[in-house]
Amino acid sequence: MPDVATLESVQRRVLWLATSIVHHANRVRSTPSGVKVGGHQSSSASLVSAMTALYFAHLQAPDRVSVKPHASPVLHAINYLLGRLDEQYLTELRSFGGLQSYPSRVKDPDPVDFSTGSVGIGATAPIWSAIAHRYVAGHFDVPRGGRQVALLGDA
Repeated sequence: MPDVATLESVQRRVLWLATSIVHHANRVRSTPSGVKVGGHQSSSASLVSAMTALYFAHLQAPDRVSVKPHASPVLHAINYLLGRLDEQYLTELRSFGGLQSYPSRVKDPDPVDFSTGSVGIGATAPIWSAIAHRYVAGHFDVPRGGRQVALLGDA
């Protein structure tokens, strides 16, 4: 497991990247109407420490995480640092074919364990996933799946 100083350094980088993703979408990239496209920097920042610890020190291969919708930029920043997201997407939040403002297994170019855009899905999907894994492991000759984690917050 990485030491605390290393995790703090990674955490600062994740925070910078996540806020930069939202800033670029609203202040750097122009939109035809001039209206900001959204993104929630403070909601993202509220989970940076927890997500950094999870993804860089605690999660293992079969584990799955449901990320609260407004922390999507943090998930994208972490996926970028882990080599799972191409750098070109860091400037594509809420653009056609780019990063989604809520984690999406279908539309995002990087790995997402659970789509959490619909209210309530993020909190409950890991519970149902855990039940399904437990059932399959109990009835068939397969190992039980990894841990199922739900990260909740304001949205």
